[in-house]
Amino acid sequence: MTTLLQVTEGMDTNSLITWLVIAAAILVIVTVYTVVNAKLVLNDMYVVREPAKTNFGMVLVAMLVATGGIVFLLKTGLETQWGMLNTLMFAAFPYICLIIFIIGSIYRYLNRGFQVSSLSSEFLERKKLFWGSQPFHYGLLVLFFGHLIAFLFPSSVMAWNGHPVRLLILEISSFAFALAALLGLVLLITRRLGNTRLLIVSNKMDMLVYTVLLTQIVTGLGVAFFVRWGSTWFAAVLTPYMRSVFALNPDIAALSAMSWWVQIHVISAFFIIAIIPFTRFMHFLVAPIDYLWRNYQLVIWNWNRKGIRKPGSYFPGMKTKNN
Repeated sequence: MTTLLQVTEGMDTNSLITWLVIAAAILVIVTVYTVVNAKLVLNDMYVVREPAKTNFGMVLVAMLVATGGIVFLLKTGLETQWGMLNTLMFAAFPYICLIIFIIGSIYRYLNRGFQVSSLSSEFLERKKLFWGSQPFHYGLLVLFFGHLIAFLFPSSVMAWNGHPVRLLILEISSFAFALAALLGLVLLITRRLGNTRLLIVSNKMDMLVYTVLLTQIVTGLGVAFFVRWGSTWFAAVLTPYMRSVFALNPDIAALSAMSWWVQIHVISAFFIIAIIPFTRFMHFLVAPIDYLWRNYQLVIWNWNRKGIRKPGSYFPGMKTKNN
């Protein structure tokens, strides 16, 4: 008991609150996991019914409105230093998200292994998917590796930005790729909501994915436009903060003084990590990197490709031999 009191006295208030919140989060996660498993067992005892039709457009609008309210509340609370909100969001929330990600990923691999994919809908509609997917994915990839480089080599990024022309090139190109990602995302949303066949294979978590991605990209554009020179202060502020998080000793002083655009952008990024196991984001962990060195595969169609995508019967293609 004396040793426990000595350890507690040696910790600062922020660290103590952080670990208490993490412990509470673990308890909540275990409770939710138990309840969900119990509901699954009960559902298996009854006949599966046809799911009711969902208006995904309204679901997306509702999520966007709710997200706007949450962002407004967070902005107000963070700017006014309300209570321990900064400590909760930047010292405890990252660990909560990482715990959810780890436990959720393990559970999905073990219990829903065949669902660990992006559940591609390319065979249902391809043309609009191409024009939305290409700018979205290339934009995100460039931005991701840009953030990664600033995290791994902050001094090199700051040295590059030492010349105004190089700084402008980096900032303008990053902004352009962010706009490309936003355009691609809007096209993907329009494609899904405007195609009946795609709505059949959609769910509410897809709308959550769209909402979070819109939040992340829009706040990133807001950072680039209103805060400016994000590549420099990312290397100077966010890189030390992220390293302190990985060192289990989060230093939130500098981040707490940043613009609310930056703070919401960081919170949204951690939230994306938390929902990976429960959404199509799971395919991040099983990306087909081996395609880079895999041999070409020859596909031979023995039916009309256009006809197979718009069948007139339940058995398109070759006729069955059994009559």
